[in-house]
Amino acid sequence: MFDNYEVGVKHRTDIIDGLKSGSPYKNFYLAEMYLQKAFVNLKFGNDWTAAWDFRQAYKLIRKNSDRQHASFIPNYKSMGLLHVMIGSVPERYQWIMSLLGMHGTVQQGIAEIQRVADSDGMFSQEAKVVHYLLQAYLLNESDTAVSNFNELFQLNDKNLLFGYLYMSLLIKNSQSETALDVFNDLMELDDNYLEFNFLNYLAGEIYLQKGDYPLAETYFHDFIKNSKGENFIKDAYYKLFLTYWISNEEDKAIRAHKKAQSAGKTISEADKHASKSLSQTEYPNKMIMKLRLLTDGGFYQQAEELLEQPFVLNSKKERVEFVYRKARLLHKSGKIKEAIGLYQETIDASGRENWYFAPNACLQLGYIYRAQNDTPWAKNYFNQVLSYKNHEYKTSLDNKAKAALEQL
Repeated sequence: MFDNYEVGVKHRTDIIDGLKSGSPYKNFYLAEMYLQKAFVNLKFGNDWTAAWDFRQAYKLIRKNSDRQHASFIPNYKSMGLLHVMIGSVPERYQWIMSLLGMHGTVQQGIAEIQRVADSDGMFSQEAKVVHYLLQAYLLNESDTAVSNFNELFQLNDKNLLFGYLYMSLLIKNSQSETALDVFNDLMELDDNYLEFNFLNYLAGEIYLQKGDYPLAETYFHDFIKNSKGENFIKDAYYKLFLTYWISNEEDKAIRAHKKAQSAGKTISEADKHASKSLSQTEYPNKMIMKLRLLTDGGFYQQAEELLEQPFVLNSKKERVEFVYRKARLLHKSGKIKEAIGLYQETIDASGRENWYFAPNACLQLGYIYRAQNDTPWAKNYFNQVLSYKNHEYKTSLDNKAKAALEQL
């Protein structure tokens, strides 16, 4: 399939090369092709090829916007996305960007994407989608992103792609019950669409959060059975293991855990996290995992009821995670003062362990103090995020902290 894709890219590149050299669309479309090809190569783990494709895209769109067609608005969609990506590269690797002649910041990129979104051109809607996704996944503005995307989705509610993206944003924002409504509506769309198997994975995730383990099992099995690739397979088997483990089907859990260890690849962050979890010598604490899943899904009342039950905590890591999970629940429930205390307790109790609880607690405290207009404390905690080494969410948490520091 990948070989066919590369042949298709070559064919389309030849067509674009045939355009008149004076057209602003020529380098723009070529840059878009290289940009899309870079993302595909990243998906397949071809990091160096992807880096080269990104550089080619950068050179083409830079030439188009700096010299030849500076007033051509679509340039800023591609350039904006590239600037966000360059600005998100960890500090220790920025010298590589400079060596490649690539410069840019997150804020610069977002402003460029917003410029296209505010235009009335044919790429305006696409730029809005990109902007809303960045709001949610990079800038910690998920409420705003969901609200904005809801308006867009209402105008495109029969569009499967828009439905999938809206569903993903809702899950990200702990609104899984609403995401489930969107999923059910998408299942009613006509048969003109090709099967979109990843929706089975998202449905499985929602039912796992909700505690409906038989339905979670069904949808994860459907995703695995119908998947033609290897991304998210390891994570799907790991979550299948969780459905069995939490519901006390231990024989099935053991088999799913063993299968998850050898299945799929570890390119996506979800698969990397699954691999990290699978490498642990002990299975996860069932009660803590239930608390985490309920909180992540936005099922706060059930999570609070769960906290009334006794928790057996068998290690320092479990004791720290329990405090961290309570902090996340209180934060998401709007009990900010109590959450602050538990986040700080998480940081103090973690010490320099390479668990992600402390760096994410720092990130959340940064967001809280930023919302309270306490810039010094916000900067302090965002900088603390960057000081933690070798935890499993190092790249994503650092990117969010850097983006937040740029905004201050």
